[in-house]
Amino acid sequence: MDPSVITVGMNAPDAALTLNRVALGTFFAISGYHKLFNDSRHATLIQTLRDDGVRAVPIMQWLVPGVEFSAGCALTLGLLSALAAFGLFVISLGAFALDAIKRIRVWQPIDHADWVGDLLYLPEALYCLGLTVVMLAGPGSWTLDAVIAMLFAT
Repeated sequence: MDPSVITVGMNAPDAALTLNRVALGTFFAISGYHKLFNDSRHATLIQTLRDDGVRAVPIMQWLVPGVEFSAGCALTLGLLSALAAFGLFVISLGAFALDAIKRIRVWQPIDHADWVGDLLYLPEALYCLGLTVVMLAGPGSWTLDAVIAMLFAT
């Protein structure tokens, strides 16, 4: 084994980008699906939107999980990945700002460093970071977009 692996990793950015993209896409596709088609999860979403003071709940109760499901599927497949990641980023940022940040107050951080640690413990924060990777570094070369581009290039 090459000793540089310890300091530089396996040098497999396409594998890392693909793993990040597929994991995030799969999570959002499943989450959106359940919010759309499971009565209990849909009711929980509606209550969360109301509790957080979201306007236009009759629209948002379908728009939010619809974006989660469709953009999650697209991200998993690598279809319009940057656009899908952006849509999911907006959803995650909204969930972070309206709902997730409240959890930190409940946890009562003991100092500023603990507050930052709690912030990074929130899954919504990590989703935003992972989606930012897709938007800035790209989805990797193993995507449906790459297959489509090769078909049209010939």
